[in-house]
Amino acid sequence: MKTLLNPGLELLEKNPEVKSFIYQQISEFDQFVTPETVVTVVSRDPKKLALQYETEGKEFTKQQLSKLYRIAILLTEGKTKLEAEGINENIFEAVRMAKDSLMQKMLLIQDSVVSHQDRLIEINHYLQNRGLH
Repeated sequence: MKTLLNPGLELLEKNPEVKSFIYQQISEFDQFVTPETVVTVVSRDPKKLALQYETEGKEFTKQQLSKLYRIAILLTEGKTKLEAEGINENIFEAVRMAKDSLMQKMLLIQDSVVSHQDRLIEINHYLQNRGLH
């Protein structure tokens, strides 16, 4: 019954092509996560966006919402949680949008944590050790 309410859930769980694409997308988080980080990909009900869209003044119908895939990617480690969502008529595009949004958040965090001097040291290290790549 739950797959009738949320068709994206069945695609996430059973479609090997979708699963493979998700694994490919989340592998890009490797540089930002530790072995303790739990990565979760969930399909949410797009019809629950109706109130938000109405508040934002977006034009929509329930039929249009029901055609959308609403995919969220969550990174959890301990009590820390970071998440992003992608919404699109194409499940692959929704997954990619969620991944891109989460990646932007992580890059902003990284930029605020890594100082300019640390970055210069790293760049100089790679310039001096070209043979390692």
